[in-house]
Amino acid sequence: MRNFLRLLIFTLVLMSTSLPGFAQDSEENIRNIRFDRKYDAAVELSMESQGYSSFVIQVPRELFAFEILLKNAEADLDLFVRHGSPIENYGQTDASSSTELYDERLLLSRLSRNPLETGSYYIDVVYQGEYAPLREYRRMNRIPFEIEVRSIKPGLQERIRTGTAVQGELRPGDGMAKTFELELQSGVDKCRIDIFDADANLDILVGYEKPDLTRKNADYIGDSLVGNESLVFGPTSRTRSLPAGTYYITVYDAVQSKYPETFGIQVTAGDEPPERLLRIPRFPLTDDELQHSLHATVEVVGERGRGSGCIVTEEGMILTSWHVVRGYSGGASEQIIVASSLSPQSPPVELFRAELVDHDEAADLALLQVKTGLYGQDLPTDYEFPFLPLDDSREHRIGQPLSIIGYPGTGNAGSRISVSLSRGIISGFEKRGSATLIKTDAPVLPGTSGGAVINTYFELLGIPLYSVGETGGGIGYVYPVHDLPEDWKEMIRSRNNF
Repeated sequence: MRNFLRLLIFTLVLMSTSLPGFAQDSEENIRNIRFDRKYDAAVELSMESQGYSSFVIQVPRELFAFEILLKNAEADLDLFVRHGSPIENYGQTDASSSTELYDERLLLSRLSRNPLETGSYYIDVVYQGEYAPLREYRRMNRIPFEIEVRSIKPGLQERIRTGTAVQGELRPGDGMAKTFELELQSGVDKCRIDIFDADANLDILVGYEKPDLTRKNADYIGDSLVGNESLVFGPTSRTRSLPAGTYYITVYDAVQSKYPETFGIQVTAGDEPPERLLRIPRFPLTDDELQHSLHATVEVVGERGRGSGCIVTEEGMILTSWHVVRGYSGGASEQIIVASSLSPQSPPVELFRAELVDHDEAADLALLQVKTGLYGQDLPTDYEFPFLPLDDSREHRIGQPLSIIGYPGTGNAGSRISVSLSRGIISGFEKRGSATLIKTDAPVLPGTSGGAVINTYFELLGIPLYSVGETGGGIGYVYPVHDLPEDWKEMIRSRNNF
């Protein structure tokens, strides 16, 4: 029995050193590197183990962020980072970058989702291919590359006053963070911060007399899923007003780190939004039916995440997926934000708040109604929404072309998503309970569910649900309009007067 246990342990150890996803770092094989220096290195390849090269760097207390730059690689290499100890499993790291590009870059800051900490950081550069890459018709036995870890200090702080809107910019060289100084006099009961004109999902930290803010030491945090973030903060129960002094406000992007991002910010004494943000723009007028369909496909933001939706009445009734708006309690999210694509070149703009009209959990469908603007303001008189007419026909055929419009979470370089369209055909049908789902070769990517599936006449054919199989090569499933609840279709038709 003892010999059997020894054999089993030996076998498990051997497997852990040969299976993909496991590293085999030992301290003597780890190269010490310093900040702001370039190092030439290589990943050695063999038939027995996964190719990787390991480094370690010491992060001082005063460092705000660092960026790892992997350059001049001759094959697709990936980056994995872990704090405190060598990497043993690539599924258990603090950060990673594994795009299809040969050269990788990775930013880690005190404001990242896994915040930068003081101490040792271990870095693995890994070739994860099943076979050694080819060069000039021969298998490579080593992949050379250059690695540099750049140190990043906090950007200069900028003063801001209540009642004055200013423009800000997040830069990769500053760790994608910008800090403002706000001097408050005594007697202020509440203070409001509004981010506007942001094309990214930005978050806010506020600290009283704390210039070096992190999520751990911040007094107030605004980190919802919207880009135009708002935060109202006030005194504790022990005081009647906010203490006078300096408040530090940090605006940051915890997701995207490659491109500069601009935004507007305004601080207001009180809890009311500034007047300039209450104007609701109207949708662009167009005779182009495709552009009209793009305008009618919106992004829907609930408590648990983002998805897509499609406007089906000129009064702002929206069809979407139930899982998009379901909250943590199991019912509808307390706040449902609707963002509209005023330009296909830019991410959608958060403009409205909606409420749940009805839902069908089994079918994963929800019907919403826009009620107010983003800040709770009334909609303008005679405000009209672009909408998609319903294709309620049951005469669909295999081979019939269709298009899917939505806001996929993949294929976007930033932390916000622009509207996308993909085309395909009806590939088949599948009976599911009382409904007959439509199958399509057009991809239903994460984030697209709840959006619009339109026919060649730009009518709403159905709601995209999900895909089965590999991304880009699987089968997408669509819930057809003709199987929507009859009372839903009647409500939609009555609102459109036909």
